[in-house]
Amino acid sequence: MQHLESAAPPAVHPSSARWMRVLAAVALCLAGPAVSFAGVLTTGLSGTAAAVKFPPGFWVTLVATAAATILAAVLAALIARRDALGAIPAALGLWFAAGVAAGIAGVKLSHPGLAHWGIVLIAASVTGAAAGMLLAAHRGQAQPSPVTR
Repeated sequence: MQHLESAAPPAVHPSSARWMRVLAAVALCLAGPAVSFAGVLTTGLSGTAAAVKFPPGFWVTLVATAAATILAAVLAALIARRDALGAIPAALGLWFAAGVAAGIAGVKLSHPGLAHWGIVLIAASVTGAAAGMLLAAHRGQAQPSPVTR
């Protein structure tokens, strides 16, 4: 006969520390692509509808968006570990949908800047989700805090 381990079974409900890690992961993933707004707010974007002129440094902002999104997803995976497998695609899925909407609107309005912004949001969300989820999948389950044991 085998001896059963004396370890307690895992809790049915996640601890508050675990929820905090998941919420931090979601917040990071929602904030990462928001870097794309920095160019709009700081580089003098002006005009309405098809008359909008994007500044010369706009592509730098778009590249920074992809980098910030990947960094945010990796940090989310490091913080939430395997719990990030749900948080990362949920948060970046919203940005993916925003990118699809911006891309479609840019094409329909014949506005290449808006279409490019949509493409970058799509690319940033997909690459960020892939990087974060790969890391989260290889990370172990988050350990319960010593207080809850």
